[in-house]
Amino acid sequence: MVDDFGAPIDVLWMRVSRRPDDPSQLLGYIETGHVFVMFDRGDYWQCAYVIPKGGFERVQARGLEAFQRSVAAIVPFLSDRVEEIRHWSDVKLLTVAVDRLRQWHRPGLLCIGDAAHAMSPIGGVGINLAVQDAVAAANILSRPLARGSCRDSDLARVQKRREFPTRVVQRVQLLAQDLFLKRTLEGRVPRKMPVALRLLQRFPMLRRIPARLVGMGIRPEHIEA
Repeated sequence: MVDDFGAPIDVLWMRVSRRPDDPSQLLGYIETGHVFVMFDRGDYWQCAYVIPKGGFERVQARGLEAFQRSVAAIVPFLSDRVEEIRHWSDVKLLTVAVDRLRQWHRPGLLCIGDAAHAMSPIGGVGINLAVQDAVAAANILSRPLARGSCRDSDLARVQKRREFPTRVVQRVQLLAQDLFLKRTLEGRVPRKMPVALRLLQRFPMLRRIPARLVGMGIRPEHIEA
């Protein structure tokens, strides 16, 4: 059984060339009705264009030139290279899902990472959780596997350890989707920045807290000798 928590967004991925005089860090552009994020990959930008769930066909119906103009309007310094998006095949659809298996294991089978819990791209933490799941599974199962006596109860220990951080991260992602992304795409941008973001902006030292939570996770895992 899978618990599907829903996601109001999908993401369109594309590449656009990066030039030496471009900014050199992750960039996010948030306007009424639009969310656009750019990741510096050296010689190109990996771009994420957030759209309402199931909205890709409507984007395509408006035509590729209209899509190029939309990208240029959101990020003006890309206006002289949006024609690098030559075909719809250059735009990849990421269908966003947030779900979780109720039981991650069966006799002889263990699901971890995306197989156990699909994550929203918010925060880019999906890969972090997958690696942490793998480390926890290795720590818990290495000895039983070495003895040749890995039981279903051993597999259950992996889920018991990793399900709590998964639940916490998914809950935060769902709140961000509903309170921020969904409203922005609907044109209902909040007039005031949330209190938490205002505190991070005013006190830079506090930025280490979300950075650590994203990088290390709610329950950090370390490889055991």
